[in-house]
Amino acid sequence: MLIDKLKYLQGYVKIKLSGYAPERFLNLCSNHNILIWNLEYEEDNYVFCISVRGLKQLKPILKKTRTTFVILERTGLPFLMRRYRKRKLFFAGIVLCCGLLYGMSLFVWRIEINGNLHETDSNILKFLEENKVYHGLPKSKIDCEEIEEELRAGFGDIIWASAKLEGTMLIIDVQENLATNQQAAEQEGADGAPSDLVADKPATIYSILTRQGTPYVEKGSKVEPGDILVEGKNPVYNDSEEISSYQYCVSDADILGITEYQYEDHFSMSYEEKAYTGKESGAWGVRLFSMQVKFPHFFRKFTDYDTITDEYDMKIGDTFYLPLAFTKETAKEYRTERKQYTKNEAEQAAKAKLDQFCEELTQKGVQIMENNVMIVTDTKSCTASGTLTVIEPIGERKATAATDIPQEGQMEHGSDGENN
Repeated sequence: MLIDKLKYLQGYVKIKLSGYAPERFLNLCSNHNILIWNLEYEEDNYVFCISVRGLKQLKPILKKTRTTFVILERTGLPFLMRRYRKRKLFFAGIVLCCGLLYGMSLFVWRIEINGNLHETDSNILKFLEENKVYHGLPKSKIDCEEIEEELRAGFGDIIWASAKLEGTMLIIDVQENLATNQQAAEQEGADGAPSDLVADKPATIYSILTRQGTPYVEKGSKVEPGDILVEGKNPVYNDSEEISSYQYCVSDADILGITEYQYEDHFSMSYEEKAYTGKESGAWGVRLFSMQVKFPHFFRKFTDYDTITDEYDMKIGDTFYLPLAFTKETAKEYRTERKQYTKNEAEQAAKAKLDQFCEELTQKGVQIMENNVMIVTDTKSCTASGTLTVIEPIGERKATAATDIPQEGQMEHGSDGENN
């Protein structure tokens, strides 16, 4: 590909060679390092391509081999420049175009965000705009390290961010915190302040593995919200087996609890469905910088329709985006049809919603033990209700309350005071 471009810049011709000794001509070209390519044999003649520089070196070889040639095609920039040498506005336009491309290469025209799952692109773009990072910003004013710090500080669930410039693009890669509730609680206590793990919902303890702190519950214990699961202090006993002091710490444990989720879903047996007629109407638009012009739908004669908008960004290569885009708005006509679920269809629809709810719980690290959801249908509605018994990480962090241990002298002084 690069060689083809260099040939075009230097210019080359396609010629037809004829005469007494064309084979000797080809051998002499090889001996004199004159490059020829696309060699073909046609009707006792040779057709090939040769550069403009090589063409100028052929005169002695042609004379020695008694051959002649005819130029069939001229290709390349030198011939194009010669052809339009009198058209000054054409060359002025080329220079102006190159200047505009260079000027636009100094700005960011596209911001691409990758790796975000919970935070939407629009939220991150709005946050960046509030921090003066927006489309059309000069690249010289962009500090990638500062953007990374602002993203980590502005979004609590973004634990890693990377920003880099490529062409006219600002590419931002983020990684979000997908930790469970218990792991999040552990991260909240990462500052080293003494803390307890307390129940955040009614549950029956399924398992507990304590790494640090004093456990207050065991397998099978029933807890209510606010009950201490693991206390962030360890008692220190003296020789008399009395508590002499406490060692405070950040409690750390893996605690699974058996909990229940209430589930209820209700929908009507009759519903409306869109039936597309196949009729469409299209309209184009243009966006230049922040200005956008939309042309109307001249042939749209229907009232009920869905609109699909496609945007085609203008770019050179993969990363050199321009502040110009074309939009195509397609309106698809539909008719609303009133339909009725059968009993089987309603049960399948209710089951699909329940399966989706269970899938969302599973993605959060929840294990479903029992599914006690019943689906009931009648002529008017379908209702799915019941409970899901699950095993999930429980516990939230709470500051550990300090406990004062009275000193031995204080205890005796208090006793004397009582005797007096």
